[in-house]
Amino acid sequence: MRSERRAVYFAFQGLLMAVLMLLFLYEAREHARWTVQLTALLVLLAGSLGAIRLVPEAALARGVFPAALFLVDAGAATFILRWTEARSELFLIYALIVFGSALTRSARQALAIAGGTILLYLVSGWRSGGLPADSDFWLRAVFLATSAALLAILAGDVAAAQAEEKRRYDERLISVQRLATLGRLSAEVAHRIKGPLTTIAVDAEVLSHRHAQDPATLKELAQIREEVERCKVILKDLLDLGRIEEMDSEPLDLREPVDAAARSVEPQYARRGVSLARAGLDRPLRMKGDAPLLQEAVSALLLNALEASADGAVVRVEAWTAQGRHHLRVTDSGEGVASGDLERIFEPFFTTKAGSGSGLGLSAALRIAEKHHGTVEAHSDGRGRGARFTLVLPAGPT
Repeated sequence: MRSERRAVYFAFQGLLMAVLMLLFLYEAREHARWTVQLTALLVLLAGSLGAIRLVPEAALARGVFPAALFLVDAGAATFILRWTEARSELFLIYALIVFGSALTRSARQALAIAGGTILLYLVSGWRSGGLPADSDFWLRAVFLATSAALLAILAGDVAAAQAEEKRRYDERLISVQRLATLGRLSAEVAHRIKGPLTTIAVDAEVLSHRHAQDPATLKELAQIREEVERCKVILKDLLDLGRIEEMDSEPLDLREPVDAAARSVEPQYARRGVSLARAGLDRPLRMKGDAPLLQEAVSALLLNALEASADGAVVRVEAWTAQGRHHLRVTDSGEGVASGDLERIFEPFFTTKAGSGSGLGLSAALRIAEKHHGTVEAHSDGRGRGARFTLVLPAGPT
């Protein structure tokens, strides 16, 4: 099965070959020996198509083959223009080849191809008296050179963007794999620790009754109970991570787990005076998934926004559907996230909230989204400028 890159090269070469052959047939009808020249061109251009089909995949991605391919095209165009003495505006064939060099996705290769193409353009204008002196000829050469420089810049920018995208994808893949491993181990660990924690909590309560008249001891025992409760919250999150591996998939309306999540966090929002504004939830959002797990994912996003918000603030929840995917965005105007932390925000136990949060809520939300073949996207303009987290899920039939 031919790769996508091989198919693109093949399509470009086939179209360019068709243009060159039409040009030759239109311009060369009056020339002697045109059938011999036509045969040579057919062999050359058809051979290039065959080479694209047979060359190894690695040679298509890098190496001298792409450069040789485009320079062969430029050479064929030069022969045609010299044989037929075609009109000067047909230099645009060289422009097509220069633009086509962007397929190499390499600034260096694109510049090399463009340089060779421009030299062959100059050869096409060579006559017994030398190169033409008219300004139009040289303006076209300048146009080709400028186009080549622009394409090299664009190729470099695209390559940098692709490298960054691949880096982010690899990091997200590693994060998801880490979460999957953590999910499988967390249930066993949580169950083993839950018993000792219960014993500690009960003993602390018993001791608080025995030392009811000792304020210092009561304070220390209260701290023990508080830390035990904090550990229990972390254990619950760990158990939830383990439960993510067991997912049901049924038709549902995404608005239902969103409503359930909003109800579950309503007491925490009320204590802080934070209000929840909704938009885009007035129409069905059909999909297939596990409603309880989706509720947990949305709850994690809502609680994350609450923890980042000031008292009396507004958290906004907005839903829309685009390109076959539902988007549920939770936006707060709180502390925001530093650019360096955005890449780590979904790591287990990573948190930017000193003294609060287990660092597992966003990790669980991402894992739930991944189990539904979706993702969670994070964005912030920096510290103190708020943040938004978007749950992206495949839409189902309406």
